[in-house]
Amino acid sequence: MIAVDYSKYSVEDLLDVKNHISADSPNYPALMAELDARKEEIDEFTIQKEQQEFSIAENRVKIIGYFQLAAAAVILIMFMLLVIDGSVTILSSSIAVVAIALNAVAGYTAVKEMHDKYWISVLNQLLQVPSLAIGSVKAAYSGVGGIYLYINWTNEVQFGFSTYFSPGFSFLKYTGNSPTQYIGVDILALIFLVALSTVSQVKGTANKLIHPTPNSGAVD
Repeated sequence: MIAVDYSKYSVEDLLDVKNHISADSPNYPALMAELDARKEEIDEFTIQKEQQEFSIAENRVKIIGYFQLAAAAVILIMFMLLVIDGSVTILSSSIAVVAIALNAVAGYTAVKEMHDKYWISVLNQLLQVPSLAIGSVKAAYSGVGGIYLYINWTNEVQFGFSTYFSPGFSFLKYTGNSPTQYIGVDILALIFLVALSTVSQVKGTANKLIHPTPNSGAVD
């Protein structure tokens, strides 16, 4: 078998080979020698890759943070309008205060990259995922609005897709059944949750290149 000249490989290609090569491959010693000879270059590559991927993830979270701050501002404005026209109640006031505070704190901690406080944004988005009208109860919570996939069984079972502007939390209880019966899932909230979870995972991505987990695949 012709020996592979790993000196011509890029760092990324070397690390990819290491993730897949078998220890009993005749090219394994040559690969290990090349990795050892280029250790400083590999360490620098790993750090740069980690920083790049982490920066991308952080920027996504900042966007989510600005959305949450915007939601806090919109809900505050709507609450003030209710106060002005005299239709505010103790219940609506309590809900508005909680929604404003939750979005403001979640948005601020996300924009300021306070990693240990990201759970606030996760909680805020989790609460926004479901939207439902079952029996006599209808409830929904969103920041500024949502993009929903839903199943409606008011007259017959239907699957649908909808978007609407509905900031804050709404809760209605009818004397009879709600005019509509459905369960919806906010796709936008799910996307935000994925972006938030990415930040906690991406930091170890580059390290996996030089610390691969054992696998059964092998290349020469």
